[in-house]
Amino acid sequence: MTTIEITLPDALAAEASGAGLLAPEAIERLLRDKLASDRIVRLQDARAALAADPPEVLTRQEINEEISAYRMGQRLAAGS
Repeated sequence: MTTIEITLPDALAAEASGAGLLAPEAIERLLRDKLASDRIVRLQDARAALAADPPEVLTRQEINEEISAYRMGQRLAAGS
C-alpha cells in the first residue's frame, strides 16, 4: 500500500469528508473510475483516428507476398 498526502482548501476538504469521499475506499473507487474513463477515451480517439485514415486493405496476393518475404527473412536470419 502507498500512503498519499494531499492538500485541499478547507471548505472542499470538509465537504468531501462529509460526503465520505475522503475514505480510502472512496478515493480508490474514484481513481479506478477515472482511469477506466481515460482508457475509454483513448480507445475512442484511436477508433476515430482509424476511421478518419483507415489502413490500406491488402489483396490476398499482397498478403501472400508479405508472408513469403517474412519467411525468407526468417530463413536468412537462421542461416538456412
